[in-house]
Amino acid sequence: MQRSGCVAIVDDDPSIRNALARLLRVHGIRSRSYSSARALLEALSFAPLSSVPDCLIVDVNMPDMTGIELQRELLTRSLHIPTIVITASHDKSIAANAASLGAAAFFLKPVPRDALIAAILSAKKQHSVRTLDSFDRSSVVGDWLDACRAGHLNALLNLYDERATMICDCDGVNLIGRNSIAIYLKSKLENRASSAFTRADITATADEIQVDCEGCKGKPVHVRFRLSPSGKILHTRFGPLLQFDASGVR
Repeated sequence: MQRSGCVAIVDDDPSIRNALARLLRVHGIRSRSYSSARALLEALSFAPLSSVPDCLIVDVNMPDMTGIELQRELLTRSLHIPTIVITASHDKSIAANAASLGAAAFFLKPVPRDALIAAILSAKKQHSVRTLDSFDRSSVVGDWLDACRAGHLNALLNLYDERATMICDCDGVNLIGRNSIAIYLKSKLENRASSAFTRADITATADEIQVDCEGCKGKPVHVRFRLSPSGKILHTRFGPLLQFDASGVR
């Protein structure tokens, strides 16, 4: 999978973020800055897989969520991004915790510039961002088709992110949130045709999964999915098969 090529800087101190961004820019390394761990997680929740950072530089002592807690949350989401942890604290337990969670490097502030750049370049070479690849992402959509065909609403909803959206051009429906999607899908599953959502060829691109299948009304439909880096469905769009051209654009 193609990486974003950038490094994410997560620190609540704007002077530190700006200094690190300047340092990386001097060395030809692109970066994105985030003022909190929550801000990074929010960005990753709706980011296409191709925009996941190659590497993170994360401060430990941040309000709301610490850098160590961020490491744990990323692992919970099956996002194994090489992470460089920085801190002003001399507490040895922090370094131990960071290492136990797979930190690529650990530095005390002020961070030594040459050592930091060397650690970033090493982390980027690892290519160890183990987000879902095309096969795994296709399997998510395969599970979606199986759940639809079997009429298993709970299994279907478990595939969706809490803030997922759904558009159905066939019915003129635009839904936001898993609860709204649940109500809509429940009615579809209760009235589905026995041949609905039979397994079909699944096409994976860098950012989307597409599938042509038999819809619940007995007509062929084209379905497009966008997944989060953790493999949850963020967006689903249904449309009559003939309204899409070869590129998938209406």
